[in-house]
Amino acid sequence: MTSDPTLAAPGPVLTPTLPATPTPFAPNRGGAPAGSVDAVSATLPWADWSSVQWVGVGVLAVLVALVVVLSLRRTARRLYLVREREELGHRDLDGPVLPPAHSFTALVPALGPAGLAVTLDLLARQQHPDVHVLVAVDPGDRLTHDVATSAVRRHPGRVRIVTTRASAGPSSTVASALAGALAAVGDGVVGVFSPGDRPHPRLFALVDSVLTRTDADAVQHASRPALEPSPWWSPRLAVDRWWWARSVVRSHGRAGFVPLSDSTLFVRHSWLAWAGGWDAACVEAGLDLGVRMTVAGARVVVATSPGTTTVERAPGGLRDLFRARTRWARGCLQVLGKGDWRRLRPKARRHALGVLTEPLLDAGATILGAAVVASTVLVGAPAVVVALALVPLLPAALAQLLDVGATTEAAAEQGRRATARERLLVVVGAVPNGLVTLAAVVAAIGAELTGAGPRVARAAAPVPGAPASGVRPARVDEPATR
Repeated sequence: MTSDPTLAAPGPVLTPTLPATPTPFAPNRGGAPAGSVDAVSATLPWADWSSVQWVGVGVLAVLVALVVVLSLRRTARRLYLVREREELGHRDLDGPVLPPAHSFTALVPALGPAGLAVTLDLLARQQHPDVHVLVAVDPGDRLTHDVATSAVRRHPGRVRIVTTRASAGPSSTVASALAGALAAVGDGVVGVFSPGDRPHPRLFALVDSVLTRTDADAVQHASRPALEPSPWWSPRLAVDRWWWARSVVRSHGRAGFVPLSDSTLFVRHSWLAWAGGWDAACVEAGLDLGVRMTVAGARVVVATSPGTTTVERAPGGLRDLFRARTRWARGCLQVLGKGDWRRLRPKARRHALGVLTEPLLDAGATILGAAVVASTVLVGAPAVVVALALVPLLPAALAQLLDVGATTEAAAEQGRRATARERLLVVVGAVPNGLVTLAAVVAAIGAELTGAGPRVARAAAPVPGAPASGVRPARVDEPATR
């Protein structure tokens, strides 16, 4: 009897085995292999970070964002001349020169013989009928006194010498010389210049027209050092000052605050008498005077014109550059500590705070950049952290491109083409320039903390003939009883 195949006994159950070499997963060829999502998550760089590492990355992100915001804000202020079609004061300078209506006294605090003779000659040869030059000389500096005496012989009746005893400390001699010489200044408009400045021959005539058209109480005219291929910091310094004179200071002026300098500044004598003159204890007396005048309601005008820009004397060496940066940083700290800027209008107060804290922010950005580079290189940070730390390089690269363009413009204003060396030094000099600024800020902070040099006085010494305290001079367009 033959058995039916369909009723045969069942065979043994087969157990499947995995191949020795796993088959790679292919899309659309069945489901994903088990555990693939967990494997991908485990490969992420932050998968095994500790809480301390997360906090460190968070702090780094905040600092990077702060640096980027500061860089973009600085770039926006430098591009202010591009956004605005009309320069502040441009129409006043390009318009016809009006008949003379003001008398001028050019005040030059002579702290040394370098460049003094050229400045006095150019001031005495101004194309304005009523300009008198007053040079303040320390009687103990015989060489400077001889140079000033020679200028008096060349320009009798226009140049006069007044002796002032500068206070102790090299950082305060400019302010003390200005404060000491103000008593010998008559009525009219006082123009302040530094030894080595080369003003345009028609500068006083143009400023006279600006004062007549705008009824300004003070006029800050553009001044900057010439663009030169050497030393290495000269192109960088010239480009920074080009941006400041052509755009940045106008941006602050539109906001209602103009940081005055100690060069190519014109102020009515009545306002100087009201303010008590320059504060002899403030190393940046012009900056302090500008804050006090603005708080009192003075009308300050910024006059910028490439053809009449005053050419300043560049620092003679790296030590002079360091001293100039230290003086500016300490002056900002002193004016910031006095607190007069708090009484400005909100928009002007924000701009004033930005100007006064800019040296500190620049120093902080330099320290942050050095710390980020050291941490990413020496510690061996993950790629995502390195990418985050390199984000500030993007606005920095944009700023460098703008600086190269500004080098071309600054050279064109001098009637020539910028050289490849100048463009290269503008880019390469950014890092050592930041280090010099950092060292200057540290020195300024140390001088303020240790009390080196004279301290800032709460009130300036009164000037002979000054009105009563708290009574500011009446404007031309105001009632005399105000």
